Amino acid sequence: MFGTIFKAIAGSMVDSIIGPFLELAKAYLGKQISMEELRARMVTTLVTSAADVEKTHSQELTKTYTAFIDAASKAPLIRAMWAIALGSQIWVLFWSQWVVPMLFAYGYMDRGWKAGTTGEWSYLLVGALLGLGPMVLRSGPAAIDTDKWKALIGK
Repeated sequence: MFGTIFKAIAGSMVDSIIGPFLELAKAYLGKQISMEELRARMVTTLVTSAADVEKTHSQELTKTYTAFIDAASKAPLIRAMWAIALGSQIWVLFWSQWVVPMLFAYGYMDRGWKAGTTGEWSYLLVGALLGLGPMVLRSGPAAIDTDKWKALIGK
């Protein structure tokens, strides 16, 4: 699965970079542009290509997330399973962050108990169940402006 995703992203990146890079190389070798201009144009091409891939990725994730939400709104089984998964992870967090420390404090539990990565996974699952779509889509307050990347790279 990751191989397919990587091929799709890498393929579109390569396609959008190779052509402009070849044109830039021809212009540089033909003494039409300087080394500084070649570098600046290459950076611009890379940033533009990355931004285009990011936009396409965001659009596809939006379609996927919208399809899931539509399916969940029509299927009671999906809503029930979502509620069970969310409730169980909230219980795990409540247990590991409130109940276990209280049991330690009052001497009902040995100090050797460790949650391990259970709490970390619970936070991840709760985040995913409560809106991983907007987090992945980088929309809302956590949105990333690609112009900020361009400004950082251009320095």
